[in-house]
Amino acid sequence: MRDYSFLQRLFLLALVAGTACTDGGKKTPGDADSTAANTPADFPCAHFEDLRTFLPEDLAGLQRAQEGGSTGRYGEVSISEVERSFTHGEDREVKVRIVDTSGGLGKKLGQTIRAAADEGRDRATNDPTAPIFWKDKEAVGFVRYDASTTLAEASLLVGNRYVVAVSSRGYPGTVEVRRVAKDIDLEGLARLHQTPAERTANRKELPW
Repeated sequence: MRDYSFLQRLFLLALVAGTACTDGGKKTPGDADSTAANTPADFPCAHFEDLRTFLPEDLAGLQRAQEGGSTGRYGEVSISEVERSFTHGEDREVKVRIVDTSGGLGKKLGQTIRAAADEGRDRATNDPTAPIFWKDKEAVGFVRYDASTTLAEASLLVGNRYVVAVSSRGYPGTVEVRRVAKDIDLEGLARLHQTPAERTANRKELPW
């Protein structure tokens, strides 16, 4: 399935600017502090195994096809991501990706998603590309649809940190990506690794 997202382009920019990926937050041998090469460093992203628990286990009418996950550093940028896809032969496919990033890349992703959602605020609720503002799930996002290829995508910023991208092929409109996204425990994801104080503050003051 062709990647219908802006996420890959931003990740590639981070990779080009960075160095080789290290394993799960461990320092790269050869760094200035080489004596501590095998000592776990402070890693700002959730581990991909934690993110994986929020992927759907199954989708009605579809078979689980592929999945993957990774956690690592690319220079100054840290990224954790998981992905799972479901298919119905060659006719239909749904893919769910969850990403957690650090530093400037994470901020850029959040700004891009919020800006795209804000641009579509005036669209009618029955418009397939109407943006998503789910305050009860602490999620905001934009939706795209290409009728010529039947490709749809919902890209959400969850808890002002995590990016959830749901894409589909072979479905009319964006009903399926919205349904799959809403069935994910987005509120639970938003609270992942937050302190009680952070959870209270974020729920009271959503910037959208």
